[in-house]
Amino acid sequence: MRALIFVLSSLFATSVWASTYQVGDQITDIKLQDQHEAQYQVDSSTTRVLFSSSMDGGTVIQETLEADPELVKDTSLIYVADISGMPSLIARFVALPQFKKFPYRVALDNEGEQTKPLPAQKDQATLIELDNNQITKIAFYETKEALLADLK
Repeated sequence: MRALIFVLSSLFATSVWASTYQVGDQITDIKLQDQHEAQYQVDSSTTRVLFSSSMDGGTVIQETLEADPELVKDTSLIYVADISGMPSLIARFVALPQFKKFPYRVALDNEGEQTKPLPAQKDQATLIELDNNQITKIAFYETKEALLADLK
């Protein structure tokens, strides 16, 4: 019985501590490095964040940015990728060289801590719209067509 109470208490505490952002929340600045090890951050000048926490979500974002190169020029749009679930050797020797080939910057979270509160759904890309760091919209996308339509 004590073990059951402990497990249930642990699950409840974890779910409270690991809450994700919702519309109306004020997000804190996210400071990461991009694929070229340069500082890259989400701050009050950011109006849209593309976020991926999976390979499929990243592919949707990559295809979207390649389909409309003008999006890459928008400095208020930032692409953030949580690569913490990737084994470090794979990240270093396979993923990072691929990221370096992209003609756009990607903020990489190797630890997963800074992106933990960002909303995500399995194998989807996330678009978070901001107004002075306050979340005004959260949407999830399975296809580049749907994401591209919302970004235009």
